[in-house]
Amino acid sequence: MKVNPVNYLSVVAVLKDERPNIKEWIDFHLGVGVEHFYLYDNGSSDGSTEVLHPYIESGLVTYSYNTMDMCQLACYYNALTAFKDQSKWMAFIDLDEFLFAPKGDLKERLKGFEEFPGVAVNEVFFGSNGHETRPPNGVLRNYTQRREAPDKHIKSICQPEHTLCPAGNPHSFFYMRGQSVNEKKEPCLSPFNNPGSTDLFRINHYWVKSKEEYEVKLTRGRADVPSRDPKFRYTTGLGRKLDDVFMQDNEVRDTDIWEFLEREHG
Repeated sequence: MKVNPVNYLSVVAVLKDERPNIKEWIDFHLGVGVEHFYLYDNGSSDGSTEVLHPYIESGLVTYSYNTMDMCQLACYYNALTAFKDQSKWMAFIDLDEFLFAPKGDLKERLKGFEEFPGVAVNEVFFGSNGHETRPPNGVLRNYTQRREAPDKHIKSICQPEHTLCPAGNPHSFFYMRGQSVNEKKEPCLSPFNNPGSTDLFRINHYWVKSKEEYEVKLTRGRADVPSRDPKFRYTTGLGRKLDDVFMQDNEVRDTDIWEFLEREHG
């Protein structure tokens, strides 16, 4: 017998040492219509659970400490199988990614895509804004410089009822029927949608933040590999120096997310 999901939209994410930013991230997504969070802790030691405690107690967060040292994809698969009857849609994003519908209500937008098992959402990459150290007052107000064009990488919002598992990466998924589409309802069968489009759905990806925070990120370990293996670290990639990474993706000023919050929530 088919069970009606308790929630229309939930978020699945893997976290590690996100205490400074996790409250802002949860509160933002509650504000855009997310009803529940499935959070897998990949070895935090910074007291993140203290910030999460009221959300766990209220039933908004289902929290799992990753005692089995599962990688990100295994956590995603666990959420799909263990909680598939609890949500109509699950968004699979990271703690430095903020999902919203720039020109409307996120859940209302998704209702127009219910004939598809998944929606591919392009990311917009934000840079450091020149911050050497972590600024006060959170992420959204402090990081307003981004790459000019949307990135080709996507993240997925899936209907767990029709989703099998991640497609070997944290971006795209295999489905039981049909195929994922982008916001133009064109098939998207890989981790990429190029050229990217962010008119209906958008993810702001604050991947660098300040130089101080990026240096911490480099040593923290990655979510898509076992947490305690010292071989797996973030790298600057392609031989780039840290200062080069620090300066990139600061091409244009973008305060769309401020305007969205003021328009939708006063």
